[in-house]
Amino acid sequence: MGTDAKVVPTGARHEVGVDELFFSTTDARGIIDQANSVFVRLTRRSRDVLIGAPHNIIRHPVMPGGAFLLMWDTLEAGEPFCAYVDNLAGDGSTYGVFATITPLGDDYLSVRARPFVDGLHDAAFSLYGAVRPMELELRDKGWNPHEAAVVGAEKLGELLVGAGIPSYEEFIWKALPAEVEARLEVASGIAKRPLATGDLAGMLDIAVKIDEALQFWVHRLDDLQRVADALLAAAPQFSQTMEANAHVADRINENDAEGFFSSAMVYLRVWAQMAPEVAGIVTELLVQLDELRRSCAQTRFRIALAVLHNWTVGQFVVELIDNVPGSDEARPAIGQLGRALDEGLATTAEQSQRNASLATAAAERISTLRDLLDLPQTMIREWLSRADRSSATFMEMVDTISAQVDRTQADIDLLGSLSDECRRIAVPVDTQVVEEQTELLRSLLAAHQGHRPRYAMSK
Repeated sequence: MGTDAKVVPTGARHEVGVDELFFSTTDARGIIDQANSVFVRLTRRSRDVLIGAPHNIIRHPVMPGGAFLLMWDTLEAGEPFCAYVDNLAGDGSTYGVFATITPLGDDYLSVRARPFVDGLHDAAFSLYGAVRPMELELRDKGWNPHEAAVVGAEKLGELLVGAGIPSYEEFIWKALPAEVEARLEVASGIAKRPLATGDLAGMLDIAVKIDEALQFWVHRLDDLQRVADALLAAAPQFSQTMEANAHVADRINENDAEGFFSSAMVYLRVWAQMAPEVAGIVTELLVQLDELRRSCAQTRFRIALAVLHNWTVGQFVVELIDNVPGSDEARPAIGQLGRALDEGLATTAEQSQRNASLATAAAERISTLRDLLDLPQTMIREWLSRADRSSATFMEMVDTISAQVDRTQADIDLLGSLSDECRRIAVPVDTQVVEEQTELLRSLLAAHQGHRPRYAMSK
């Protein structure tokens, strides 16, 4: 293992290229096993220093310990993690990245890229700037690093809630898809090497085909997230409409001294009496819709991670085809990259099935609401069609009832149309193409491990 002297930040910065992706693999203790040439170059350390060193060799003192505590808690729970991070290069300069870390059995794969979403990046560092000084103050008072990090993690959570984000988990569910989408707009995508042959050429072709399939998944999940969010906003509005119906029925009952509305009151009372029952159903529906929203957000995160891992596979294969200096030493890491992609795609397919189940359950509950309201709505409309409109006072009341009937119908129709669209979009994605390609990738990886590939070194 190489060693490196204590590095002090100089204030200088260097940037990750728009098209660059770089990765490293570590063992359970966080010791670096493998790294591609881009990682070595950006860290401005030698490969000998990096391999066998703890990954925190690149940790920048501006980063709060609480962020890394959140990372380890997430990884040890078997879930991937991501964050905006400033890293410290060997010459004291700083380079900013959007980092993802994925558990692979007892090991970890970290893929990093240039941050593109300034708003999310700046928000993250605003939180870091509030938390890190507090941690350092606790350290000065004699607290150990872990104790200070625990307080820092708690403070990060509080600040996120204050910003309207329920948890760091929800923050990264939003951040990674946003970063992948932004990268799509400016980066070149997976490079082509049409003259390459052999195993690596096959892997590159597979990466391109998987990318095409995943982009369809991305668009499908974007649509599903939009509809789920719209449903979550529409349900409370419907509950408010039912409360208004009850108020209208009570007001008419109190003011109808002459009994003009006695024939309608039986239906209006049903309105009023249904409000608590409907409120209970809507409360249960809101729980279901929030679960669907979270599931969609998590699935979008997983798809974005699969896209990123697939891009990284493609880029590293290109490095190997081009014989980039240092890439051959990292050749064993291609198996870890393939494994991360394979496992991520399998998880995404499972979550797609869960989204479909949740969408169906929500649609069935909305159908219950529609059936519940159908009879009183129909009877009140029939009464309105026969109502005497000769009295101005009577007419005002009739118009009020008519407006509420229309409002109720509009709300329930909106819920119904959104739930129908949700159920249509949430049909599990067709995984056949991706499964076929990942099976081919597994075969090529197995053939590739342990020997040099057969390929033409031509771009």
